[in-house]
Amino acid sequence: MARKQRTFSDKISKGTGPRGEKCPVCGEVIQTVKIIRPYKAENGSWRYIEEMVNVCKCNSKEMLADKPIT
Repeated sequence: MARKQRTFSDKISKGTGPRGEKCPVCGEVIQTVKIIRPYKAENGSWRYIEEMVNVCKCNSKEMLADKPIT
């Protein structure tokens, strides 16, 4: 038996749309974002901290705001 042929638009529509977990609070898709924050080391040089943070609509302002390094 022959397989059903898919059209080009069927192939494209299969790959589009949001992927990932949905936030239980706001219902938006949670995205992972890499945040790089600079800080001054004890010897006076600049260093960087890299963080991977999960961000959605309800916590974007808290996560992406300028926070001091502790």
